[in-house]
Amino acid sequence: MTRETHLTNLELKARIMRRVYGIWFWKGVAPLLAVEAIVLLGVAAGVLTHVSLRAVLLNALSASADAWAFGKFFVSNFFVKSIQSQLLVAVYAVFLALFARDIRNAVRRLKGYGADELLPAVLLGGNRR
Repeated sequence: MTRETHLTNLELKARIMRRVYGIWFWKGVAPLLAVEAIVLLGVAAGVLTHVSLRAVLLNALSASADAWAFGKFFVSNFFVKSIQSQLLVAVYAVFLALFARDIRNAVRRLKGYGADELLPAVLLGGNRR
């Protein structure tokens, strides 16, 4: 096998793998990320109806002198709130963690296939050469 043939085979393999990954992403990962994003926004809307972030942040800034006191304020404030607010914040944190995990896994897979060439192909719905 000549060097040119070998390079052509590698390019063909890379194109096929980009296309396979693009199809897998749009059929397997994108719908899951879309559902998670919608649920995340819904829970965030619920949190914002029960917790005034502006008031909490203003109180936290005035009550804390350093980062440790700032974090301590949020923890103590969380346990003073109603059970409904605590559950909403906890559910929001769980969904945010799941969403971040799924995005991290998708990006990690992108890097495995050569993200420089693959990302435009995935965003455009496949390899369009």
